[in-house]
Amino acid sequence: MGEARRDGSMRRKMLSALVLSAVAIGTPAGAASEAAPQPVRIDRDAMGVPHVFAATSEAVLFGAGYALAQDRLADMELARRRALGRAAEVLGPSAVQSDIISRDRQLDAAELLRMYRAAPDEYRRMMQAYVDGINHAIAEIERDPAHKMPYQFIQWEVKPARWSLLDFLAMIAAFPRSREGNEVTNLTFLNQMIRQHGVKAGRDIFDDVVPVSDPESPTAIPAGEDRAPARPLPVATYLSLLPDGTVGPVSIPAAPSRDHSRCLVIGPQKSASGKVLMMEATADGPEIHLHGGGFDSAGFTTPAWGVPIMGRGPRHGWLVTSGVSDSTDTFAEKLDPKNPYRYWYRGQWRTMERRRERIAVKGAAPVIHEAARTIHGPVVAWDKAHHVAYTQSYAERGHEIDNWVGLVDMQRARSLGEFDQAVARLSTDFGICYGDEDGRIGFWETGLQPKRAPGTDPRLPTPGTGDYDWQGFLAVAERPHMLDPKQGYIHSWNSKPTIWSREGDEARIGATFRTWLGNRLGTAARAATLLDMAEYNRQIWNAMGARDRTQTSPDFFAPTLRAAAARDPMIAEAVDLMLSWNGRYEDRDGDGRYDNPGLTLFRAWLEIAPAMLFDRDMGDWWKKIDADRYLKYQTGLLYRTLKGAAAGAPVKFDYFHGRPRDEVVAETVRRTIAEVASRFPAQPMTAWRMPVFWKYFTDQAEDPERPPLPNDDERSSTLWAELGLGPKMVTLNGGEEWVGMMELAPTHPALYSITEAGGQNQFIDPARHGTIHLTDQVQMHERNQFKRIDMAPDDVLAGRVTSVTIDYSEAVAGER
Repeated sequence: MGEARRDGSMRRKMLSALVLSAVAIGTPAGAASEAAPQPVRIDRDAMGVPHVFAATSEAVLFGAGYALAQDRLADMELARRRALGRAAEVLGPSAVQSDIISRDRQLDAAELLRMYRAAPDEYRRMMQAYVDGINHAIAEIERDPAHKMPYQFIQWEVKPARWSLLDFLAMIAAFPRSREGNEVTNLTFLNQMIRQHGVKAGRDIFDDVVPVSDPESPTAIPAGEDRAPARPLPVATYLSLLPDGTVGPVSIPAAPSRDHSRCLVIGPQKSASGKVLMMEATADGPEIHLHGGGFDSAGFTTPAWGVPIMGRGPRHGWLVTSGVSDSTDTFAEKLDPKNPYRYWYRGQWRTMERRRERIAVKGAAPVIHEAARTIHGPVVAWDKAHHVAYTQSYAERGHEIDNWVGLVDMQRARSLGEFDQAVARLSTDFGICYGDEDGRIGFWETGLQPKRAPGTDPRLPTPGTGDYDWQGFLAVAERPHMLDPKQGYIHSWNSKPTIWSREGDEARIGATFRTWLGNRLGTAARAATLLDMAEYNRQIWNAMGARDRTQTSPDFFAPTLRAAAARDPMIAEAVDLMLSWNGRYEDRDGDGRYDNPGLTLFRAWLEIAPAMLFDRDMGDWWKKIDADRYLKYQTGLLYRTLKGAAAGAPVKFDYFHGRPRDEVVAETVRRTIAEVASRFPAQPMTAWRMPVFWKYFTDQAEDPERPPLPNDDERSSTLWAELGLGPKMVTLNGGEEWVGMMELAPTHPALYSITEAGGQNQFIDPARHGTIHLTDQVQMHERNQFKRIDMAPDDVLAGRVTSVTIDYSEAVAGER
């Protein structure tokens, strides 16, 4: 494997900086051979979940690094390589674009170490200890590769390399790794509409599809509950460096984030026990329980972070969702026509920072990437024909390590006040849900939130001339937050935080947003139990909002559909069937087909109706504009168009072209009937039941009788399925990979959870044998069945299956 020249130089600089930092900071914890013993005990329960016990926080983190490296070292390696922009070295050409994004955003060693030195001393020791734990596991592999080498490394043709502290810091700083180019996509759409329809109509169509704010969007914080002062919404200014109608041949290769999460918190007045109930769903990851050194937390984690990211603490629970408050902006830099590497800023030409990156690619020639940067951030796209470069500014830049420190404080908090202080430290935009044993519940929208200059249209690239730079950030008290809402529950699924929040570029919400069912379940909850929470999860899964964000409930369209069916018995029959469907993809009788034929009709209508309404005036932009967005707005646009003047944000353009709405809607239903009838020849509508969707764990097998979800962007191929070590497919329940729930009672604390994509331990040995926990939760997940993770020490002892004790001081001294 050839090393990139720049990589070698960068690594040498990082090593030099790390040596200097060790002198400045002092010897890392555990490094001295005369250090007192620090025993770390790692118990594993029947499902393989590690429970780490130690007396000090750094010993606990050592145990965490060791245990997670045993379970997920291959995942750790990929996370490290993605953070460093070196994934293509083992994955080949498919990872080049990801590496380019990482190289563009990558912080250098000096920046990482500046943030590291700013962290409290104990936290610096914990970070180093986590790295030491990983390296202890790698040392065991080096001593016995025939049995302990993860099979992926054999595939990649590399050996596990020891970790440095800078590797860990780079991995923390690489979150989030997404890159959205939506402002440029929006600009392209706007200008195409202006060229096609003129300025007035073109802007009207743009405003319909990309609204500044949709007042009917459900929010995480109900109206009147926000403790932050309301701020005015931005106005549509259509500000751009390019003249109206100018369409440049530019696009930003996107890397949209897929790891979004959902939380539901039921307050004590709605639970049977009078205790808070909490539930979280998110992407795949291992679990861990940490006890000692201020920790008593269990939950979901990622190998990149080590500590629970969401879960159960000493007296509280906390849940984390990705926020949509838009803390990243795309700037349009005005370039010098004579030199594209000079840009106009505050009255003078400035020269970009530039470097050449050599990206090694497995099985292919190296790729040379030119990384350039302005005062606003890395260049992500060029439009040299119009003398424009597009850069992106990230609000959290320079504060990324604060996320890890804040997360540690969140789980170690002993009171609501301590938790509130910990949340304030987070630099990235998250939606945080909280509950505690005292019956308090709360929500915070976190992170550094930019104050944009007046006149900025955040839907479009911001001119980078300096006139529209950010004007600081919201103070902590100005960020959306609430405690103990009157409605008695909290539901957030990457939701718009408040009624005064705008629609973000990455997420336009709308009335039909996927929180529709969770909000109904939360409102209706009475004397709820953990069993009810599991049932809520099943229903939300089956509504498919996690897997197909174009879906919603048919009752949003009931008035319009009923009006269209008034004079046609065939349309009336189809509409009755559509509206009889409850919005859940359910096969309760197990015959391999969804129970309600109305689902078949409504799913087809959601594709046919917007095409008939919008294609004439905007082509497929109603759908294409969301191609790189995780959340889709198609049903929101359709809802507003059909609702007309009664919509919270009525559309401005006449997509009916003067025809009666009911007549047009009737035509969409007729075409839907004709399309679906062709799939069920000579059968009555009541028999139009579509086959259930299946989830495949490998691309190597697909049964035509078991269709996958169309255009499923969550689909992935797993090594264990490719090797025949687990099921190749299960029925698709519509859910996220990991779900956890809890009741915040003071005795016998526990977390109930399930992780689908295999189990806790993803280790496969060189002989291609997996552990007993490789796939032991796959079918549990399919059936919405949960395991229990005990947290009380006596309960852990009673349920432990294996145990190992390592002396942290001795282990580190022996390997340095």
